[in-house]
Amino acid sequence: MSVEIYCFSGTGNTLAVARGVAEQTGASLTSIPSLMGRETISSSEEAIGLFFPVYHKGIPLILKRFVGKMEGLEGKYVFATYTYGDTPAFAARDLGRHIEERGGRLAAGFGVQMSYNYITPSPVLRGFFQSFVLREIPLEEQQALLARAIDSVVSIADSVSAREAGSFETSADVATRLADRIGLPETLGKWAWLRIGGVREPTELSFLESRQLMDRAFNVDETCTGCGICAKVCPVGNIEMMNDVERGHPVPVWQQRCEQCFACLQWCPEEAVQFGRNTSGGKRYHHPDVTLADMVRAAERV
Repeated sequence: MSVEIYCFSGTGNTLAVARGVAEQTGASLTSIPSLMGRETISSSEEAIGLFFPVYHKGIPLILKRFVGKMEGLEGKYVFATYTYGDTPAFAARDLGRHIEERGGRLAAGFGVQMSYNYITPSPVLRGFFQSFVLREIPLEEQQALLARAIDSVVSIADSVSAREAGSFETSADVATRLADRIGLPETLGKWAWLRIGGVREPTELSFLESRQLMDRAFNVDETCTGCGICAKVCPVGNIEMMNDVERGHPVPVWQQRCEQCFACLQWCPEEAVQFGRNTSGGKRYHHPDVTLADMVRAAERV
C-alpha cells in the first residue's frame, strides 16, 4: 500500500514522529506549510496520513485550512497522528469532521505524547494574564517520552500497514469534556486566551481562527541580532523583518496570522524572542533529532 504523509510541526516533535513512520512504511513525506500556496491538494497514493500537534485540545488552524483544500479523499485510507503535551482530547473528532466535509473518512487516529512546549500559568492571582511562562520539562522526563515515542512509531506503522480502522486515541478529564459540551472554549476560553495574547477588543472570529491575533504578545529583547531565523522557520510567513533605526538592524514584526506554534520563540538562537513578559530566561525546547535546517525547509513553499 502506497502512503503519503503530510506533516505540520513547530518544534520538531511531530516531524520526528512523521519521519519515523515514513521510514517504517516507505511513505513519502511532505510539509503541510510547503503546499499552502496551492488552490487544491490531492494525492494519488492509497493511504494519506495527517501529522500535527494538538493545540488547545484540538487541531491547528493550518490543518483545517489544509484539509479544506484536499480533493479525492473518497475511498482512501486516511489516518491521523497527533503529538500532545497533556492530552489528545478532541483532535481526532475535530479533524474527522473536516475530512467528512471533503468527502472522506478518518479511519484511525494515533496519539503520541511528547514534551509540552507551550506556555503554562504561574500560581499567582495578581496579574494572572501576564503570568504565563514556558513550561520546563525535566531532562529525564523528556528522554522517557522520546523513548516511548520510538515504540509508538513502530506501532503506528504496523497499524497503518495493516490498514487498521476504528481506533482513535482520545482522552480528556471530566472538566475538559464538560467545558466542551457547554461550549466554554468558544466563550470564556477564547476571551481568556486572547487576553493572554494581548488582545483586548472583541472579535467575531472563532476560537480556532482568533488565535492568529495572539501574536501581539510576541516581542524581542535587546539580545536580538536581526538574523531573521524567526521569519525563516515561521510556517505561515507571519513574520516580517523590518528595520529598527534605534537598534541598527532589522527586527521581527508579527502580522496577525499566527499559528501559535512557537517556532519563532523556540528556535531563536539568541533566545531573544519572548511571549509576554515572563518567558525571558525560560528553557527553550525543540526535538533533539530535528535541526534548524529541517524546520526552515519545512516552512518553504514549493
